[in-house]
Amino acid sequence: MLFLSTTSFLVFLILGVNYALFLALIVGILDAIPGIGATLAVLTITLLILASQGWVVAVKVVIACIILQQIQDNFVSPKVMGNALEISPVILFLVLFIGERVAGLLGVFLSIPIAGMIAAWLRAENLEKQQSLPEASQ
Repeated sequence: MLFLSTTSFLVFLILGVNYALFLALIVGILDAIPGIGATLAVLTITLLILASQGWVVAVKVVIACIILQQIQDNFVSPKVMGNALEISPVILFLVLFIGERVAGLLGVFLSIPIAGMIAAWLRAENLEKQQSLPEASQ
């Protein structure tokens, strides 16, 4: 959310969009909605810019927002989620893919929390085994 707001603000300034800060805040707030938030943000911003500045600027903004969303979804989010959950980004992609195949959109939303719980459980099991090993050798 912070990444998309900040980069949108900078790109809007470069493109000469009026009220760049306000529009970037809208993008950031709507991005907080899981799944559809970023798309809803692009549609809202595009319509506002189309009405106020014309279609040329609106097309530039749509292209820029789609590129920023792709960067966020494919690079930033997996890195942040992987660090927070201590799971590899590759595993996160795999988990999202499996979740989507098993349960569709609901699976996408539930797959990362479930993977985080499984990873935490496995870490706790490994920690218990490591703590019990010195006691057995004494």
